[in-house]
Amino acid sequence: MPMRHALLPALLICLLAGCGGGSGGATATAADDDASADAAALRRPPQPAPAPAPAPVPTLAQVGDRLFEETSLSASGKLACANCHVEARGHADAAGSFLPLGGTDGTHQGLRSSPSARYLDQAGAFGFDAQGRPRGGLFWDGRANNRTEQARGPLFNPDEMANADVGALAAKLRALPYAADLRAAANLPAAATDDQLVDAAVTAIARYQADDASFHPFTSKFDAVQDGRASFTAQEQRGLNLFNDPQRGNCASCHSSRPAPGLNRALFTDFSYHALAVPRNQSRATANPAFFDLGLCARSDLAGRADLCGLFRTPTLRNVALTGPYFHNARFASLEDVVAFYATRDIDPARWYPNVNGQVQLYNDLPAAYRSNVQQGAPFRRAGQPPALNAQDVADVVAFLRTLSDGFTTAPAAQ
Repeated sequence: MPMRHALLPALLICLLAGCGGGSGGATATAADDDASADAAALRRPPQPAPAPAPAPVPTLAQVGDRLFEETSLSASGKLACANCHVEARGHADAAGSFLPLGGTDGTHQGLRSSPSARYLDQAGAFGFDAQGRPRGGLFWDGRANNRTEQARGPLFNPDEMANADVGALAAKLRALPYAADLRAAANLPAAATDDQLVDAAVTAIARYQADDASFHPFTSKFDAVQDGRASFTAQEQRGLNLFNDPQRGNCASCHSSRPAPGLNRALFTDFSYHALAVPRNQSRATANPAFFDLGLCARSDLAGRADLCGLFRTPTLRNVALTGPYFHNARFASLEDVVAFYATRDIDPARWYPNVNGQVQLYNDLPAAYRSNVQQGAPFRRAGQPPALNAQDVADVVAFLRTLSDGFTTAPAAQ
């Protein structure tokens, strides 16, 4: 007993001092380690923040999208591609327009209406088929063989964006806040030449149109019907039947409602050329009675081809309800008048052509020497014959044509 009592004070002292490596010793050691780590951290030099990831290089199509909307590329600072090719109008003329205005001050009237920039991917370069018939190309006279040439033309046309030369346009491109994006997308150096910059810009605009779905969406009611997602009304179906009938509307002979070989959608154009004898309009150009827009034979490379005078390219009818005014000279404002003109051009010419001293001026926008080029056959009929389409037929065809507008959605199911 005396021995046990003698040991108690020593054990208490040992426990209080943390003898034997118990939990009290471990706590002290951990504290020492933390202090050492803090001291080391204070001695270590600060580490730089990680560098931000480089911004992705924009694609040519992305830059082309911006250039398509860029008014500063015009001499007037008012005109962009998008002003004459309005998305809500099927990428054609703005609503309520006649002929486009451009030039150095934005007041010069253009010669021709702005055709739709949609559904052009299958046009191909301008040329002649095995029968010698003209086909392909872009613009009303096919002078551009591809979208790049198409994009370049208006930039230098004196009645459109009116740049004096490549140098003038290149200076505008260099001043863009996204000029570096254009160079990066085209893999150009900072010291790119004028020609390199302009080539890159028109290539970017062309790539945007080729790549962006809005230029070939195939989202019309017609497409939905073809896919089994919708049905035509009775009137629309009558209109399609007339459209396809070779003895009545005969529209499909140039605007086929069936897919071309190798395609799964109808383009409603064969990219061919025809002289339709559209009545003369009243414009800055036609104020001169000696002036005639002769279409294909007005091209310098086709100037000797009298058989091509008065011929203009067949446009797609997709979005035709949105793309007025109609024909190359914007002569007609309504789709109803367009279809009625086809039906009654030669059997009721007084409805369409002016009367001078009691004489109807038939085919008044084409010199007499070229009038043998004018398209004949259905739906055109000669004087004394009944029209291929009556008033109800015209309304039915127009009802069908309205099904070709993109953006159709089926009605939601009833709850």
